[in-house]
Amino acid sequence: MRKLVGTFVFAATLVAAPGIGVAHGGGPSGGSSGSSGSGMVTSEGAMRNREEAAKIAYNSAVRTIKNAKDYDSDAAKAATPEKSAKAHEKAQKYYHEAVTKLIDVVGLDPKMYQAWNYLGFANRHLGNYEDALSSYAKALELNPAYADAIEYRGEAYLGLNKIDEAKDAYMTLFRDSRPLADELMVAMHQWADARRKDAQGVPPTDVEAFAKWMDERTALAAQTASLATGAPPIWR
Repeated sequence: MRKLVGTFVFAATLVAAPGIGVAHGGGPSGGSSGSSGSGMVTSEGAMRNREEAAKIAYNSAVRTIKNAKDYDSDAAKAATPEKSAKAHEKAQKYYHEAVTKLIDVVGLDPKMYQAWNYLGFANRHLGNYEDALSSYAKALELNPAYADAIEYRGEAYLGLNKIDEAKDAYMTLFRDSRPLADELMVAMHQWADARRKDAQGVPPTDVEAFAKWMDERTALAAQTASLATGAPPIWR
């Protein structure tokens, strides 16, 4: 729930914040060094209205994704396959709903990189990996340092069995956002376990080579963590 909690804080801020690009001068009836006529005021007012509508729609989409994740959690903990399948079906319904809402959001405010990121998130959970990658690419075009999108994109690469791209994502996060690198590493291990059961066209040698790479990176992460805390590293 780490990302959702952070996004709810952001969403609440958006609702409370004034619109982006508010006129620098006074309102329609006030003197303003930046306004030259009613056309400018009308244009700025329309822009603010679109931005406010985008913020409201974004908040709604985040709540929908939270519902989807809650049902995903229920599916994982379900006592029977039937209950798990029912919860999974409900989660998928909410992800579909979130996609629809987020498409509206980015239509209203194409520069809201958080919305592009969550559009990728919802599509990824629906198995629409190429669409997810396109959305993550847009989020990172708008904010190249947005670590959440880098981690999410790494998981989408895994969904498409693009191991090298997932490695690159991990290395970027290892340098810039260690907790997210650890999160992606968990997803990588889950991917390897899944491909051992169902290769989906991935050669077993590639899976095991990837697993070896993960073991090496995990050992290095433990060593660097020991150095950071002042504890003596464990050399093997």
